[in-house]
Amino acid sequence: MDDILAKLEKGEVKPYEVEKLVWDGKEGTWEEACQKSSDVRLKFLENKTGKRFPGIAAAKVNTASNRRGSPTTGIEQKIGGAVVPLGIAGPVRIEGQYAKGEFWVPAATNEAALVAGMNRGIKLINKSGGIRTVVNRDVMTRAPALETPDVEKAASLCEEISSKGELYKEMKKAAEAESRVSRLVNIQPFQLGRVVYLRFCFQTGDSMGMNSATKYSANAIKVLTGKHKWARLLTLTGNMCMDKKAGHINVLLGRGKSVEAEVIIPRELIEKTYSTTPEDMARVSYVKNYQGSCLAGTNTGYNLNTSNAIAALFIATGQDAAQIVESSSCFTRAEVHGKDLLFSITLPCLEVATVGGGTGFGTAKECLDILGCSGPGKKPGDNSRKLAEIIAAAVAAQELNLLGAQANMYELSDSHIKMARGK
Repeated sequence: MDDILAKLEKGEVKPYEVEKLVWDGKEGTWEEACQKSSDVRLKFLENKTGKRFPGIAAAKVNTASNRRGSPTTGIEQKIGGAVVPLGIAGPVRIEGQYAKGEFWVPAATNEAALVAGMNRGIKLINKSGGIRTVVNRDVMTRAPALETPDVEKAASLCEEISSKGELYKEMKKAAEAESRVSRLVNIQPFQLGRVVYLRFCFQTGDSMGMNSATKYSANAIKVLTGKHKWARLLTLTGNMCMDKKAGHINVLLGRGKSVEAEVIIPRELIEKTYSTTPEDMARVSYVKNYQGSCLAGTNTGYNLNTSNAIAALFIATGQDAAQIVESSSCFTRAEVHGKDLLFSITLPCLEVATVGGGTGFGTAKECLDILGCSGPGKKPGDNSRKLAEIIAAAVAAQELNLLGAQANMYELSDSHIKMARGK
């Protein structure tokens, strides 16, 4: 390895080329070669900066893959791993379509009070008989943008796609030709002048499905442009998808899993736990989640702090962290139900997976094992939907507790200072 390090330092080798020099395909495994390459690059960085990074060196995560003779590193120019503290909450009792029973919830965060708050919400949920969850939509989207000669051609293309005639059938066949699991369920056309956006909707099993949706959409577009020479592809993703950005289209039409969760909390539990009432909690929810959010101008953030729980579970289970943006879209509701509190959340675009990406590596795989949904389900999509319901339950617990704390005057401030600073 010293000779490769020397070449790196002389500029004779680029950092991304190290794996090629380390592994010749004859000695050792590709995974071992990737780890050695990571160590070489870290040493190169240490020499360049004059500093030592033992924590990064010790945090080894094997992301290498060599499926079907196609070696990949999982991340480019790896030098080690990043560590986030991991806590556990629960178990939470869930009565869902896919998640049934009690589940321990792993949460990765640097924030004090998050796990404690989630845990207190879970206690209330469990004492109330558990939380009910359903997944009512499951699609991953990709939206290519095509340019047409004029507005009439654009309109006719939208109509042709909407009619689901011969062109649609040929595009669907092309989209599914290379897939073992993914299925095209719809193409939604949108016109803006001469430009047509085609929002492809796929069911992608237990993978999050972005790469699949992109590849299979491209295959379908080739059929379209082959038939209509006047249609020109501008980009495979025209932002009507809408990926890694908060947007109301995902709220209305869904992306990933659309999940509902609700629980009825008895009045006596509210009074005993939070020293407040269902009426006060419902009032705070309306003033904060709806009036305040409307005044601030959000179009997806009608909640207390959904991103806190989403981020903690995404990081713990190896999800695409950038998709926390749209996955945190949430409508949190609290209303008086007889004498009690009906508490519910809607997560319209929760983008999660149990296969692919970071879900199969290191601690992320172990956290999915804790939840009982690592890898593919018995039926395509079962495990990812189960994960979505568990995340929804954890989000509901965190939202419920935060609402109770905020309805009790200064408890929010006092509890955070106590947890974070010990005062």
